[in-house]
Amino acid sequence: MSPGFPAPPPEWARSWRLLQALLQFAGFAGVTVAAGLGLRSLLGRPGAGLEDRALRWTRAGFLLLGGALAAGALRSQSLGGGLWPEGREAWGLVAWLTFFAVLHVHRVKAFRGRTAAAAGLGGWILAALAWLALR
Repeated sequence: MSPGFPAPPPEWARSWRLLQALLQFAGFAGVTVAAGLGLRSLLGRPGAGLEDRALRWTRAGFLLLGGALAAGALRSQSLGGGLWPEGREAWGLVAWLTFFAVLHVHRVKAFRGRTAAAAGLGGWILAALAWLALR
């Protein structure tokens, strides 16, 4: 903790953990829907509507996963550890940064369509493998 700031009470850790779990679940649900739409697009049913919907779901999942990272860091801080005490938080950050890159791929006109769908699906695979490896 920084000098001058008191440590939060340890009982806050449970609330932060619950908030982190809810945000993480909702965030992964969002990017899972986006990956499904991307897969559908890659398998031969392309359409402008699919890409727009996948982008909206990716944005929502990205924001929710960012909130989960913040809640996890605050939970760790309230327990007296640092902001990043374990590898789980680091892999959560890697997954979040991957979706950050996926969102930027969607903004480049040359990468729209199949490339953007493949990037979203690849980001979801990376996040799923990180989650499976750390459980």
